[in-house]
Amino acid sequence: MSTQQIWLVPHIIVVGAQSFKSFIQGKFNRRETLNQMYEFGVGCLGIVCLCVTFVGIIITLEYSYHMKLIIGNDSLIPSFAMIMLSRELAPAVTALLLVSKMGASISAELGAMKTTEQLDAYRLLGLNVTEMFVVPRIIASALANLCLAFIALFIAILGGWLAAVAVLNYSTGSYFASLFLFTHASDLVLCGLKAFLFGLSIPIISSTMGFRCQFGSEGVGIATTDAVVANSIWIIILDFILTFAFSVFAS
Repeated sequence: MSTQQIWLVPHIIVVGAQSFKSFIQGKFNRRETLNQMYEFGVGCLGIVCLCVTFVGIIITLEYSYHMKLIIGNDSLIPSFAMIMLSRELAPAVTALLLVSKMGASISAELGAMKTTEQLDAYRLLGLNVTEMFVVPRIIASALANLCLAFIALFIAILGGWLAAVAVLNYSTGSYFASLFLFTHASDLVLCGLKAFLFGLSIPIISSTMGFRCQFGSEGVGIATTDAVVANSIWIIILDFILTFAFSVFAS
């Protein structure tokens, strides 16, 4: 994270606090929330399904190669793949894909509105831009990322099944019989928690970058790039924190 991004951390906290206050008070644009839920959910569904299908295939083939290399047996591939997908890859990959599509879009949109002084015009009219633009996107992002993460998990399992049956000579019965051997309900809870928190953070960081961008097309481009980079770094750090906390308190 660059020095410019680090000094924006207090501003990110302020935007997050203002958004939380507006949500608690019920002061946000509900129609815009529904529109953003469609944009986040339906708009990102295709790219998420495409990418996580190949993630499931890659995980299955890689596990098979290494397990045959070390122990000469790959019968537990579905079990280990399910743990990795549910605890890490499904929520993280989904969130990173949302960052690349919606996080960049939010920052570019608000940055363009700032450079054309539209945000100042809204404020002069007595309108709260956080209530109008940020809170609806936070709600939509959190709910959409939660749903998309479990859809991604299901699609990745199907991708792994396809690779196991077509390449590794698994039968459908043996693949699904061992799928949940090591997976517990707590792993799915962790998947949902990560997805929800990742989704919450994306619009907050992206909106802050848009609000603080410099004037001009170059400033919008820099703000968009900073939003993607900062979101990606934060998601990885938060993923580590949640995984570490879960391993400590769940053990």
